[in-house]
Amino acid sequence: MSAKYLVIPHLHIQNANAASSPYTVGFPAMTAWLGMIHALQRRLQKSEVLRKISLPRMGISCHACDMQIFSDRDNYYGYLIGTANPLKKSKKTGEFERPPFVEEARCHLEISLLVEVAGFAGDIEENFLQAVCQELPRLKAAGGDIILQAGECEQWQVITVRDDDEQAERRIKRLLMPGYVLKERQDLMKPVADKDALDNLLAALQVEYIADRGEDGKVTGWQRKKVLADGWLVPIAVGFRDLSGKIKVEGQRSYDYEHHFVEPLITIGEFLMPYRLNSLREMLWEYEYEAADGLYLCHNVGRDGSEMEEED
Repeated sequence: MSAKYLVIPHLHIQNANAASSPYTVGFPAMTAWLGMIHALQRRLQKSEVLRKISLPRMGISCHACDMQIFSDRDNYYGYLIGTANPLKKSKKTGEFERPPFVEEARCHLEISLLVEVAGFAGDIEENFLQAVCQELPRLKAAGGDIILQAGECEQWQVITVRDDDEQAERRIKRLLMPGYVLKERQDLMKPVADKDALDNLLAALQVEYIADRGEDGKVTGWQRKKVLADGWLVPIAVGFRDLSGKIKVEGQRSYDYEHHFVEPLITIGEFLMPYRLNSLREMLWEYEYEAADGLYLCHNVGRDGSEMEEED
């Protein structure tokens, strides 16, 4: 068995949506990245040569994430940098004034994409890469604009990885470096009695400092305690929960598709260097639909467990 991967290294994105959910601001939601890859697949399949191509899974490596915030040196908190909207003439006074606006969390990104490709038939690799280079810049990446430099598409390539082919996997990992790949760590959210899901999420993310005191009661040092001693944990949005079922409402965007009221699903993700992966599949994400529970999920193929560790 073998798998083919499309590797897109060091892609620059401007003004991506950093509000991954109503509760969190930071790295864009996985629903945005998988949605972009699904849109790319639909565009590729319009070609007769590539109509059997599918992109079932993808992974992402983040090299840089520049949040558009302002922070004073003496202030711990940051403030979102808003856009300067054009002046609007007031109907009451007739004077030009600044219109109201909603704060938008934006970030500039440099990422690398690893996309699993299925449905290759014959010698279509060159046509496939040309189509991807043509269609991908036309898409939005988490609401941001994809910025390509001259000749950048020439670095995109399709790499075949056979079972137990460690050399090919190491080659791909080098292309994703230096950066951090995102893995799902739902296993770290351990339910606790008398606590809801938000409390469990905050408990998994918190860092606890415990003072070491001598016989005289003075502090001699500090012990740092968190869920992962060496891990970098962040809350991530991974899908939606259906609240209403299929309904019709007046003024909905389209009557050709089902309309549902949903709420976002938040879990824990871990950023780690690619060389720490045992297999490339650990960083891949795919869609998962659980009709019984009404869950539309982005599922991480490689999940593992972890226990509470201490760090001196």
